[in-house]
Amino acid sequence: MELLKKNIHTERIKAKALLQIPLEEDINVSDTKPDVARIIHCSGRVKTDEIKMGMNKIWVKGRLVFQALYQAEGASAGIAGMDGELPFMEEIYLDKMEGQDRVICKARLDDLRVHIINSRKLSIQAVISFEPKVEETVSEEICTELEGVDTSGMESGLEYRKKKLDYLETVVKKRDLLRIHEETKLPAGMPDIGATLWKSMDIAQISFRAVDEKLAVNGEMSIFIVYREDNSDKINWYETTVPFSGSVECQNSREGMLADVSYDIGHEEISVRDDTDGEPRIIGIEAALELEIKLYEKEQEQVVADVYGVSCEVNAVTDSRGFRNLLSEMNIEEKLVKAIKIEDTENKVLQICHCDSHALIEDVAFENNEIRITGTIELKLLYASNTEESMIYPVSESIPFEITRELEGTNDMDIEQYTVSEQITQQTVSIKDSEQLEWRGTLNIRVLVYDSKNEAILTDLKLSPIPVEVLEGLPGFAIYYVKNGDSLWQIGKKYYVSVERIKEINNLTDDVIHPGDRLLIVK
Repeated sequence: MELLKKNIHTERIKAKALLQIPLEEDINVSDTKPDVARIIHCSGRVKTDEIKMGMNKIWVKGRLVFQALYQAEGASAGIAGMDGELPFMEEIYLDKMEGQDRVICKARLDDLRVHIINSRKLSIQAVISFEPKVEETVSEEICTELEGVDTSGMESGLEYRKKKLDYLETVVKKRDLLRIHEETKLPAGMPDIGATLWKSMDIAQISFRAVDEKLAVNGEMSIFIVYREDNSDKINWYETTVPFSGSVECQNSREGMLADVSYDIGHEEISVRDDTDGEPRIIGIEAALELEIKLYEKEQEQVVADVYGVSCEVNAVTDSRGFRNLLSEMNIEEKLVKAIKIEDTENKVLQICHCDSHALIEDVAFENNEIRITGTIELKLLYASNTEESMIYPVSESIPFEITRELEGTNDMDIEQYTVSEQITQQTVSIKDSEQLEWRGTLNIRVLVYDSKNEAILTDLKLSPIPVEVLEGLPGFAIYYVKNGDSLWQIGKKYYVSVERIKEINNLTDDVIHPGDRLLIVK
């Protein structure tokens, strides 16, 4: 008897951890920069340069890259900018981690604050979260069919049934880079760019789609620069969005596959170039997106679930195997509104310069057939005031949110495997009056919920003659009264009779039986 088997590939989490660390350092202002009077705006990004693996631990080496925009001391000193890096090396313990394992480590900047110690020294304080995870691809064999005759020559009178197995087949698992080269031009009427004081870019929105042999990427970058005009010391600014698209090679990728992709911004650079007229009006953007790509195919197989013998004794050997399946894919949209009061009433709002918003997911909970997502949107706005020329002022706000959605089939389930990606779109800031602003935005959250379960998989069959004492105990025929929970399969297995034989003798057209029914069993 031969078991026809098929190899499938599935994912499972071997180890994971969560570590939050503070990072604090005092830095001196460069001699080429003016004295600091007031911090206007700051931002940062965590760059992971290297991950070293060991037994039950990893070492993460990287940098916190930051920049600050500040008002210089003196009545006519204006605005200046500075940037820098804070290196770090962290040891993180991972249970069951081995030296050859492949680690994905997501690093996130939870908080960044810049304080003035004195006019020539600043204190940089940050909180960084690390989420390392080891996911391994496991190759499993499943039995899809039985065929052939036992080598001993014994008649292979076997009865077997199948069950449905839904799972995700891992088709692509890789790291790759998407290089972005884009440019935008200052609108007509805006003055030429002289010295840039602040340059920042971020991914405003992004989407991934599996196509034939590739992963297609589409999105928008938000660009914000603050600069001195080319022919004067006057401060100006420009904010815009730049669309981008591209693709990376993914062998065996096909249209319709489930794409679970995360990204980090690696190298990033914003430069100013001359246009065809020789004027510095072109803003060039170069970035490298570090992609962690997993593409899955939703599969369904009929696997052999149980076997018994009609003319022989069968010992079906099974083993518990783990499989991953997609329980739910959700795209959540939540519209948010926040009124923002300007505390400094002396600085009346003239114009909105920049809106910087980031969503921090703090907790994801599954209970009572619902998913509950809680977090905070950290909002930083820059506005121009009509009190002083070329002066920019900050205002910040935290917007807590709690989103609940129905998620059928999760009640009493211990869900550990899910991915969440969030982005804020369609955001606008309107001036209600000289002292009040209103922010509106849409929080988009994509949630992939996975179900990991164990299934008993047939691995071997051992056939032997039916013992004499068993044969002697079997009746030539019998009347069987169906009890609660009985099935034709169980009855046939008990009396060494095929299901089709029972149906034929009792004139049954299907496998449905009810308690109290009488069945004639003939061996």
